[in-house]
Amino acid sequence: MNLFEAQRARIMQLNALDEVRKMTLQHTEVFQNPRTKWHDRYVKEKKFKLGDWALLYDSRYKDSMGKLQTRWLGPYEIVEVFQSGVVQLATIDPIQFKLLVNGHRLCLYHKPTTREEFIQQFDIQPHATILAAHARGLSIPNI
Repeated sequence: MNLFEAQRARIMQLNALDEVRKMTLQHTEVFQNPRTKWHDRYVKEKKFKLGDWALLYDSRYKDSMGKLQTRWLGPYEIVEVFQSGVVQLATIDPIQFKLLVNGHRLCLYHKPTTREEFIQQFDIQPHATILAAHARGLSIPNI
């Protein structure tokens, strides 16, 4: 085999290698597109705002915690939300420290209300309730 034939054989091998790479990329796309569609269908988008409170999932004890132990830490206050999905949290204690976490590890926490705010949410006129019950034929015991 002379030098010219060896060069030609090597070029043919490189062209064949490029074709194999292209076929592999096409094959990967064919199989990954349905998987990504299926995955994206079940991913829930979480939207956080500044000032919200959130609970942080503690993934260190995923398998070893007891069934009555909580896996959520916090609450923390959301200080900043980045476009990449990273959220900066701060503790709500007097001594604050900040930490960066992935937004998928967070769950919104609804701030506790005071007793007065809670009562105002369910402030129902007792007379209107009694009249509505009598209209339906129900009897309500005296309180």
